Amino acid sequence: MRKAKALLALTRPPNGLMMFLGVLAGHFVSSGRAPEPPSAALAFLTAYCLNGSSMAVNDVIDLDVDRVNAPERPLPSGAIKVREAIVLAAALGAVGLWSSLLLGPVTFAIAVAFYAVALTYNVLLKPLGLLGNAAVSSTVAAPFLFGSAMASGSPEAGATALALLAGLSNLGREVVKGIADVEGDKIRGLRTVALSRGERSAALIGASFVLAAVALSPLPYLLGVLGWAYVPVVLVADAGFVWSSASVIRDPSPENARRVKNQYLLWMLVALIAFLLGSLTAPRPG
Repeated sequence: MRKAKALLALTRPPNGLMMFLGVLAGHFVSSGRAPEPPSAALAFLTAYCLNGSSMAVNDVIDLDVDRVNAPERPLPSGAIKVREAIVLAAALGAVGLWSSLLLGPVTFAIAVAFYAVALTYNVLLKPLGLLGNAAVSSTVAAPFLFGSAMASGSPEAGATALALLAGLSNLGREVVKGIADVEGDKIRGLRTVALSRGERSAALIGASFVLAAVALSPLPYLLGVLGWAYVPVVLVADAGFVWSSASVIRDPSPENARRVKNQYLLWMLVALIAFLLGSLTAPRPG
């Protein structure tokens, strides 16, 4: 049982669930309806498995860093072995790509492209600071494009707008996360913003990306992409983003940055719910 829990934890279930919610939001925005149950199941497998695979690869590569930054995680804690993590990553990757292929060639192409970005980030781009942050943030935007392609055959403008907001907010979170991980990141010689420009600059830059997403958040409603139910919920997310951003700017210490990166994840979940509710109440032609 302990082994099973550790393997599950390696896949980061909350992140996988948020990826799937992004797919649903992209589908709703493009079609006004949820995917049929068989397609929804395949979409869940794609979102969860590809996310879980990339997370497992990341933890294998970052094992030395995590011994400092997150010793409680499955690999540095010894709950599972590196070989087991590699086998799990390969199996999840295969299942995720297979399920995306069953949904169609465009969804398969999107899944392959962004899975490749995730793996490239883990292997090559993570040490490159802001470029690596941007790469991993593009994979957070991908589910909206995937869901839109499921619904209409190719990503549409409305889902692309949501992808932009999600990518910007995650980019800010990644920069702030570099403050929290500064001690461990030194071991691998990562050129994070926090290490190359200092913790205060990283806090300002990270918060700026998040606040840019807040500033752009009215656009989906103003453009008619999302309906009235989007507004009150996204206001909650926006208020949370502003409050957390002010907190990390005021106190850019690793301890506070660790709290803020978790808060950002919560506000991203609230924003996802806003996307879903807004898509349900969006104006439809005819």
